[in-house]
Amino acid sequence: MNPLFMFIVLVIALAVFGRTMYKKTQILMALEPADRLDRIKDRIKGLLIIAFGQKRLVGREKERSSGIMHALIFWGFCILLIRSINLYGEGFIHGFQLPLLSENFLLGYLYMLLKDIMEGVVLVMVIWAIYRRAVVKPERLHNTWEAYLVLGMIGLLMISDLLYDGARYNLIAGFGNPDNLHYFNNPKYGAEFSWTPISMIAAWLTSWMDKGTTNEMMHLMFWVHIITQLTFLNLLPHGKHFHVITSLPNVFLKSLDYPHEKVKLLDLEDESVWEDESLGVNHLHQLDWKQGLDLYTCTECGRCKEVCPTFTTDKPLNLKDFNDSLKYELAANEDRLILRKKYADYLTEDLDEGTTEKVKANMMALNCEKPLVGGVIEEDTLWACTTCRACEEVCPVAIEHVPRIIGMRQGQTLMAGVYPQELNAAFKGLERNGNPWGIGYDKRADWAEGLGVKTMAEDPNVDYLLWVGCAGSFDDRTKKVSIALVKILQKAGINFAILGTEEKCTGDFARRSGNEMMYQMMATENIEVLNGYNVKKIIAACPHCLTTLKHDYPQLGGNYEVIHHSQFIEELIKAGKIRLDKSLEGSLTYHDPCYLGRYNEVYDEPRTILNSATGSGLTELDRCGSESFCCGAGGGRMWMEETIGKRINVERAEEIVSKNVTNVAVGCPFCLTMIEDGMKELEKDEEIKTLDIAEVVAAQLI
Repeated sequence: MNPLFMFIVLVIALAVFGRTMYKKTQILMALEPADRLDRIKDRIKGLLIIAFGQKRLVGREKERSSGIMHALIFWGFCILLIRSINLYGEGFIHGFQLPLLSENFLLGYLYMLLKDIMEGVVLVMVIWAIYRRAVVKPERLHNTWEAYLVLGMIGLLMISDLLYDGARYNLIAGFGNPDNLHYFNNPKYGAEFSWTPISMIAAWLTSWMDKGTTNEMMHLMFWVHIITQLTFLNLLPHGKHFHVITSLPNVFLKSLDYPHEKVKLLDLEDESVWEDESLGVNHLHQLDWKQGLDLYTCTECGRCKEVCPTFTTDKPLNLKDFNDSLKYELAANEDRLILRKKYADYLTEDLDEGTTEKVKANMMALNCEKPLVGGVIEEDTLWACTTCRACEEVCPVAIEHVPRIIGMRQGQTLMAGVYPQELNAAFKGLERNGNPWGIGYDKRADWAEGLGVKTMAEDPNVDYLLWVGCAGSFDDRTKKVSIALVKILQKAGINFAILGTEEKCTGDFARRSGNEMMYQMMATENIEVLNGYNVKKIIAACPHCLTTLKHDYPQLGGNYEVIHHSQFIEELIKAGKIRLDKSLEGSLTYHDPCYLGRYNEVYDEPRTILNSATGSGLTELDRCGSESFCCGAGGGRMWMEETIGKRINVERAEEIVSKNVTNVAVGCPFCLTMIEDGMKELEKDEEIKTLDIAEVVAAQLI
């Protein structure tokens, strides 16, 4: 080919790309630090399954066909990269081949076959993708010129390489190889062209050309392929297809164990954090670099908004737009962010007091001009989120939306003092009586009168602590669940106790609402009591209590083995400690609570129990399991009015009604309230009973 031209093209393209990526990296490094390099083996496993294996695309039944389409394009693109390296080498060295992929190895022929077939497959998938966007037009997709441009460039890469090989074959086989072109021709494996069926079709289609035209075609397609690929590389960082570069590292760096980054434990005693407004996320630079990488990685596929309970009920939260707004703000303030980081690094040096104050003033002046909330993100958008994680569950590139939202809520609640006023009553209830209802804390154990339930103060030497929770203690409807659970535990002979008046709200709703101060007050007091009794094992009927006790309390020294009541009941059934008579009347479905399923991966145990309780079997809802639809009460929304759009619980209740069942089981007190209220609004509460799993089991104990 032309080594000098190849050198010039590569130097220019890679220099431009390197400069762009350097600037993007500088912006990320200007954000807050994040530790994401632990447990490398687990990260590699996630990379192979989610990124290379395309699990969240191929594995999602609802969109398996489009998922397979995307996966085939991705896999084909990866396979073609090896071919591209060979072509770059060909530009410098005649007949260049990577080690082990030459004509001397079967692997080289096998790769040639795989590459050829995948190019044909990718070309078909690109045509399908264009048709799908232009004709089918799924609602969640955003039809932009960029999408068509990128698909066109991918298609051009496939066509150019196939035509290059086709022209090369015609010159070798049809015109006697006048320029001594290199091709595989091992006596053991034969000529390479018997291994490339798709390229042979391209050769047949262009066989009408004369020698000169065929030679020009070969050289043209070679350079079209090279220049298209390098142009594509330099376009990627400037649009949504940046995810082609960032998705692999983003998946590799995703949170492990807990589904997303845990809420940061703020040091509320540090006076400096109040002075520099660094409690929560108040300014753009307070996002951490992984959250910035999340923004770069958004594919704008629309899956998040499609499953979001707020967006689908006409609330102003569109997570695609949420991400884009922050991403555009990063781009608009890149110089400010980079300079601010330099000042921050300067502060780590030994400076005198005057210089320190001057540097801090310069840093404050470099804060973004737009307020993060109220300017970049609207208040109604921020507070609409139920923190259900449906968006994160379907995101193909493992973007974590909820931590950013909670961080911004912390900034609004703690620093700006701006939050939905409906929360005031619940916050005051926590502060004065340790529960959001504001009912006297001395009444917390009244529900258990006459049931023979011990308190830890009476007998701390029990096997399990039953964490009743605020709803189970004060809400009249949920008290029945507490009583049913006690009946089950007593029937099974479990040695347990409750805290009674010593129990306070776990602080879940306060933390998800951004009131970290209130959360830490509740949590610290509870942990002191729990550790004082040397509690080891806890049964919780509320998934929100479960999540907070299990995942949040260890940050403050509260380490316990916490289990949901559905998990414990299933163990009792399996162990034969309780038996059911399957006397439930009518058909039954199950609503998966978000904080039980998506936060704690408890899906099977409730179903095992319910299938043991009914002879007719469980009827699944359309949106179930990991794609269950939220009841609308999470993230503090239980204590806020829902005044925009359709009520989320009504949307879910309508789905349940459509299944023509007579019973719906839940495993969460918030879900119990919301689903039951939804049934009342639809005037279906007499036809469809809403029951907690514990109530279903308690009614059928033998």
